[in-house]
Amino acid sequence: MTDIDPRADIGLSYHDANLFVMIPLAGQVNEMWCKRYEALAQAKDVQAMVRGKPDGVAHLFVTIPVKARGSEVEAILNTARALIAEADAVDLAPASSDSPEAVVRRWWAGQRT
Repeated sequence: MTDIDPRADIGLSYHDANLFVMIPLAGQVNEMWCKRYEALAQAKDVQAMVRGKPDGVAHLFVTIPVKARGSEVEAILNTARALIAEADAVDLAPASSDSPEAVVRRWWAGQRT
C-alpha cells in the first residue's frame, strides 16, 4: 500500500505565486498509478501529481497557492494524501471505487452484457 514516508524529509520551493511541496512516498508506483492519481486530483481540483523514479523512489508533488492560509493549506495536503489511498483502492478493489477509471470499467462491463 502506498503512503507518505514520514521518515524522509519534504522539499519546499517557491515559484511565481505558488509553494511547491515535494513529499516522499513509501512504496513503489507505476506509470498507470501516477496517471490514475492525477485524474483523481483533477477531479478534486487539487494541483498534485506523483512521479516515480527508476530506482523505485516516488514523490508526491503538491502545489499550494501562496495566498492560501492555515486550514486551507492543511485541507489541500490532506486531500492530496487521501487520494493516495483512493488510487490504491482502484488496484485493490476496482469494483468498489468511485474513481473515473473504475466507473468506466464498470460501465464497459455493463455494455458487454
